[in-house]
Amino acid sequence: MSKPGANGSGRRARVGAIVAAVIGLAVATAVIGYFNVGAVLAAIAPIGLAGFLAVIAAQVVLFIPLGLAWWLVAPATPGQAPAFMGGRLAREAASDVLPFSAIGGLVIAARVAVLGEVTSAVAFGSCVVDISVEMVAQLIYTLVGVALLAHRLGGFAGHGQLLWPVLASLAIAVSVAGSFIATQKRGLDAIERLVRRMLPSAVEQTAAVAQVISEAYNRPVRLVVCLAIHILCWFGAAAGTWLILDFIGHPLPFLSVVAIESLLFAIRNAAFVVPSGLGVQEGGYALLGPLFGLPAEAALALSLLKRARDIVIGVPVLLVWQLLEGRRSLREA
Repeated sequence: MSKPGANGSGRRARVGAIVAAVIGLAVATAVIGYFNVGAVLAAIAPIGLAGFLAVIAAQVVLFIPLGLAWWLVAPATPGQAPAFMGGRLAREAASDVLPFSAIGGLVIAARVAVLGEVTSAVAFGSCVVDISVEMVAQLIYTLVGVALLAHRLGGFAGHGQLLWPVLASLAIAVSVAGSFIATQKRGLDAIERLVRRMLPSAVEQTAAVAQVISEAYNRPVRLVVCLAIHILCWFGAAAGTWLILDFIGHPLPFLSVVAIESLLFAIRNAAFVVPSGLGVQEGGYALLGPLFGLPAEAALALSLLKRARDIVIGVPVLLVWQLLEGRRSLREA
């Protein structure tokens, strides 16, 4: 039975996420309006239907290696890689489409893996480890972006007002990642609190979850391979952004795209309480794009196209997940 305080805390978290999303949407609308809605829409037009479908396909393909990275840190799951690929896709869909923080996406990812016949303990425990490795990969990716930005600006001299906030965002990301990983190292009590918050249905299996996490960290080779895959996938995501810019007639050098994307995600992570980075993403693109020769209107067009891509992918994925959950409930009734 849930504690009243826990229920109240959950409601406050949901309300807070919705309020943050509404404010973010208002900010995004204001940013796009400031740079002229007509100009932004005109920048979107050249992509065409075929180009947009190609962008969607490129994004979907990326979840194959991402799912494999998760599967690698999950013990005793031979032949179940597709369940992890589906879970990873569902996690992204939830984070992009639903009005709550990334935590909800993690829960849904574990649920989808369970629907693929992965045990709850393995699904949740390995998901925690995979997220940790992904955080480390993103920090490495962001460091590359900071170096590229510093090179672009010629160092800190005269540009500290821009570089220092970026470094502050990176410091926040390091702190969050460090705290998340440290929580897993403190033992069973800390893991139980984490499980209770993120996947209440797995609380009774807390010891098994802790064992899964321990086993994953005792296989360093798999962790290193998982890290390498995540790093490559971050650069693969940048390639998807490069593709969008090419389709809309604003091509940039690949390393410039890497810099923009890596710094943008650092900014989004610093504002992790805002669901889907609403407003944060648009403001980030409007700020970073011109630094690398991308007009603000084109940068905002890029942001809208990425959001449209994520919705077109995410909504069907979440509907399929709900259908599968419904079928499972009927079988168990």
